[in-house]
Amino acid sequence: MGWLWNQVHHIFDADDGSFPEICICGLSPEKISESYLFIRRIADFVVGSPRFFNREAGCEQGLDEVENAALLVCEMKANPFHFMLRSLRHEPGIVHELGVFILDNAIALDYEKGPIWGEREIEALLQIILKIKDNCPGASLKLEEAVSAKDRQLLNDALDRLAIGTDD
Repeated sequence: MGWLWNQVHHIFDADDGSFPEICICGLSPEKISESYLFIRRIADFVVGSPRFFNREAGCEQGLDEVENAALLVCEMKANPFHFMLRSLRHEPGIVHELGVFILDNAIALDYEKGPIWGEREIEALLQIILKIKDNCPGASLKLEEAVSAKDRQLLNDALDRLAIGTDD
């Protein structure tokens, strides 16, 4: 395994029954809308029939009943919502399952820890995070309080290294 695996695998592959969240904060409405569409496009499968509350319509709706439910959240016309995706294909691998929480200024991703996380899967997830953060200078990561300061730094260092394309 390479440097990425050595640096961060323990954050992903130790099956402790948790579903940690990585929140990408400080996103503009346009970036949230664009990222939502990107995530939906790279996923092979939406789990179940996710719904959200459309404040403007005064009722629950399915995500696919509107053009862009994330944009409605950003416009305060809908409540934040969570949905699950499977088989997100993004270089260099596949993220097998990912929860996505859409907020008006952030996108939070949650994942199940366990042995399905190899180096390619971890890098694919980190590349998705980089894509969401791209061209959004105020974007930052927020991890759960249970994540140690050392692990926060390791993850941020890995993202920085991937962003500049350093492989050694």
